[in-house]
Amino acid sequence: MYIKRMEDEPSATGNLYPNAENILTQAVGQDAQFRPGQVEAIEQALKPGSRSLLVQRTGWGKSVVYFVSTKLLRARGGGPTLLVSPLLALMRNQIELAAKYGVRAATINSANVEEWNDVITGVERDEIDCLIISPERLGNEGFRDTVLAPLQRRIGLLVIDEAHCISDWGHDFRPDYRRILLTASNLDECASILCTTATANDRVISDIGEQLGSNIEVMRGPLMRESLHLRVLPRIDQAERLALLERIIPTLAGSGIIYALTVADAIRVARWLESRGMACGAYYGELDGDRRLELESAFNRNEIKCIVATTALGMGYDKPDVGFVIHFQRPGSIISYYQQIGRAGRAIDSAQIILLQGPEDDEINDYFIECAFPAKDCFTEVVAHLQQGPLSSVQLRVRTNYRDVDILKALALLEVHGVVEFNDKKWQLTGKPWQHDGLRAEEIGEIRRKEVEEMRDYAAATECRMLYLARALDDQSVTEPCGKCDRCVKIERPKIARQSVLDALQFLGRDVHKINPPKMFPPGTVAEARKKIEEEWMPRQGVALCAYGDAGWGKLVREGKYSTFSFSDELISPSVEAIRETGFEPGWVTWIPSARQPQLVPDFARRLAAALGVEAVDAVEKTQQNAPQKTMQNSTTQFKNVWSSFEVKGARDGPCLLVDDVVDSGWTLCAVGVRLRQAGVAEVMPFALATARPRSDS
Repeated sequence: MYIKRMEDEPSATGNLYPNAENILTQAVGQDAQFRPGQVEAIEQALKPGSRSLLVQRTGWGKSVVYFVSTKLLRARGGGPTLLVSPLLALMRNQIELAAKYGVRAATINSANVEEWNDVITGVERDEIDCLIISPERLGNEGFRDTVLAPLQRRIGLLVIDEAHCISDWGHDFRPDYRRILLTASNLDECASILCTTATANDRVISDIGEQLGSNIEVMRGPLMRESLHLRVLPRIDQAERLALLERIIPTLAGSGIIYALTVADAIRVARWLESRGMACGAYYGELDGDRRLELESAFNRNEIKCIVATTALGMGYDKPDVGFVIHFQRPGSIISYYQQIGRAGRAIDSAQIILLQGPEDDEINDYFIECAFPAKDCFTEVVAHLQQGPLSSVQLRVRTNYRDVDILKALALLEVHGVVEFNDKKWQLTGKPWQHDGLRAEEIGEIRRKEVEEMRDYAAATECRMLYLARALDDQSVTEPCGKCDRCVKIERPKIARQSVLDALQFLGRDVHKINPPKMFPPGTVAEARKKIEEEWMPRQGVALCAYGDAGWGKLVREGKYSTFSFSDELISPSVEAIRETGFEPGWVTWIPSARQPQLVPDFARRLAAALGVEAVDAVEKTQQNAPQKTMQNSTTQFKNVWSSFEVKGARDGPCLLVDDVVDSGWTLCAVGVRLRQAGVAEVMPFALATARPRSDS
């Protein structure tokens, strides 16, 4: 593998492509000039059959390279470009930018289903210069058959954006990125492949080279940006961090991004800032598409001070005047961290980068590492069941005790390794031998734990923070301290008003969560397929007082469940308030019985009933000892585990409040709620003291 260091020197090939310069000036303006290294990258991308990796800092102009290359390629009769891009926000930016360069670009993704037919027609008629897709689209059988199969031999340039995702060691192991390699193997021999990323150290570059072939040419430039002012604050709890955000955000120039590790935290932080009079919004993968577009537009126009985001607003998102990036929690790797702080300071002289830390950071990052790969037994069971014949993912779920996401990950990884294939809506074995060791799961998990440790070391570093980042990313261009970070210059720690911390604690105490009972029986339970729960049996939407373990009531719930074995009276009043705010007026209270802690929930439920002024009724009996619900991994096994384990006795007619301590999947409350409705209870509302921390990396 050849690695070419692209330093900030004048381009030696700037006059090789006058047409490229014309495209640039028409798009950007008459005074526009290529940055050092851009023309060389375009030249490389246009070489028939070339394989190249472009590693350049965020904002350098990697998109200029592939759109100018596309325009030149099409002008000389070449085939269209297929651009694989990871995020919807990034795709929208790319569509807009492509138009400036005269490139006819279109996308097929989950947010524009109504446009698919027109796009497919445009591809068939060769009226589209650049088709932009997500890597997940390559896993869709319909797309592969109707769009990709007839297109891939005509592709002139395959662009893999955020190519570090190909690497086992990179930002995230995404099997769908590995599917790109299958697509690449079916290209015409004259088609070129251009990989781009802003975050790749030597280890990741080597891994990408291993995946794409030793003949790949790596073009690498300096990664650090002089506009960034790096700062890290000591670990504090959530209430203090919320108060700190209230204190410092109004002092920061421009608009910015606050990153949180989980969806729940992104929503919580946004709600807090809004309650303190700041214009902001929460941005995450599951957010409604129209709302995401609305937030992006408002943020781009600087109509809101900040967006509180998960990684869904990360790679490649382009807003040139982002003035600050704050992390509410510590990311799991330097690569993730650099990706996110790279959103700031692109076209401005100074941007503030502030890393906050909390006691929950390591727990969340450990959770992500543990969930990155399915367990070895999951792969073994999937293969064993497929040896009996083709099965759908739902049929595999019914036959195993693994989460849907784990089964789908296992199938995707097995497909990447050629062990299974998807035909006629079912998975089947190909006959290729399979060994779990080939996935390097344990090795990758260990690398990720080292990355978490490296991020902890960064937070505790006593040297220049920019030097630390440069060394971690193997960027040899930084040799002197930045003179701007909190290790190079003394920066006074902001003082937090005590009243603000108290307000934050009170806010967290009101951080109730909705409990949405499932509307369908899982497959393989009351029927082979999913079946709708009859309306007259459905419990209504309920509430949980807090998130388990969080600052506020979450700590008290954890203490009561595992330390004192009794829930504090302090939880009664906020529980009553949370229930009354729903508008539900219970006529009586009952609870989910437990053989392991038989008095814990009943004791609290009786005190809660007294505070509500209603009767407490021991109406639900546990008829058999089942496995702990937390050991059940999917909805089918979760439902089966509780459906035959409870029986209703002595129920009352009026509206019932059904109480439990911690809700996770929700199937226990749903199953018992359905049993109560079937016993003639007029209305059932679930209530839990806490919801298990909802976790998500998008």
